[in-house]
Amino acid sequence: MGAGTKVAGGAGAKVRFAAALAFASQLIHLWVLPGAFVARPLTGSFVFLAAVCQGLLAASLLFGPGRWAVRFGLLLNATIVLAWTATRVAGFPALFGFARMPVEPVGLVATVIEIALLVLLLNIGHGLKAERKGRRVRKERTA
Repeated sequence: MGAGTKVAGGAGAKVRFAAALAFASQLIHLWVLPGAFVARPLTGSFVFLAAVCQGLLAASLLFGPGRWAVRFGLLLNATIVLAWTATRVAGFPALFGFARMPVEPVGLVATVIEIALLVLLLNIGHGLKAERKGRRVRKERTA
């Protein structure tokens, strides 16, 4: 967090923890990237995109979470969790039919991290919304 950066409701620790979770998710995705890309290039491309976006989200959170950063994080992590769940439950479109991917421990850990990140981002977003509403009320009172 920058020297002059204020976060809604004193949620600085939450924001730093969310950034740490996003960085952890990025590292896990980068760790499994070579194997995923060799096995299935389309899946590897998705893993690479997820890793890059998680890194951008973490950096954005460290420099002060804005409304759009929180929205991007919510959309990104919800998409990753839903895609991971869908490929483990329903299967992945292969050349001939659907092939279910195995539930590996590293993927499960990454998904748990992303679910925790979703919860934190919802909490941070709610704090930002409450702060914006409070500023609007104070502005109307002074006018």
